[in-house]
Amino acid sequence: MEAQLVAHQPEAAAALARVALLRFPRHLATYERLVRAAWSLKRWQEGEDWARRLLQADPGNAVAWRSLAYAVEQKGMLGAARSIWRRAFQSRPYDPEIRSGLTRTHLEGGDRLRLDSAALAGIYLRAGRWGHAAGAYRRLVKAEPKRLDFQVNWMAAAWQQGLRQEAYQLARHLTGRSPHTLLAWVVLAALGDIDDRALARNPIQTMDPDGEFVQAWLRVPWDRPSTPLRITISEAALLAENNAFAVDS
Repeated sequence: MEAQLVAHQPEAAAALARVALLRFPRHLATYERLVRAAWSLKRWQEGEDWARRLLQADPGNAVAWRSLAYAVEQKGMLGAARSIWRRAFQSRPYDPEIRSGLTRTHLEGGDRLRLDSAALAGIYLRAGRWGHAAGAYRRLVKAEPKRLDFQVNWMAAAWQQGLRQEAYQLARHLTGRSPHTLLAWVVLAALGDIDDRALARNPIQTMDPDGEFVQAWLRVPWDRPSTPLRITISEAALLAENNAFAVDS
């Protein structure tokens, strides 16, 4: 799927995604690739649908916020679109398409592309400056306690900084409040006891069985073994048709 997206073949990537989702219907790496494929194909409603699913598990996902913002903008809901573009900007402030969307829908004066505290916190997080990120998100959660993405990012930064008890308590809270949030289950499995690991096993296995999403998109180091995927002959033919691998005759 990734190779097809890089080769500007979004239809082929979407076809491969259908095979993956037959076995792992909540596979988040596939969700994100489907959002990107829909963006390339200008299928805004389809992109919005996949983006909303992805945001349930990764509430700070910039690709999903971008797709959602543009879909809402296309419906003429400029006020709502502007707010969503702001959320996307806070997740990835230097993405040119996000900056363009925010500029396009911003009707007020002032520096609309100024980095606010949430955008700066996101930069700290992506740079691996865990102490700065944890402190920034701690303050952001105090100011906006309903922002789920702030809580998830605070937990991730605290975990990587080595604040085990703080990260664990946040994970317990998040798995209770938002059970589809992948990273909360990952932290619970990493820091909890045998019961916590048992509870986390199924959510992790269904959403990110080999750890690809956590490593590639959330950029949190977390190693897991590869997961085999058994497919039918017809599915193998589809994969071969899309140059995923060769099938013996």
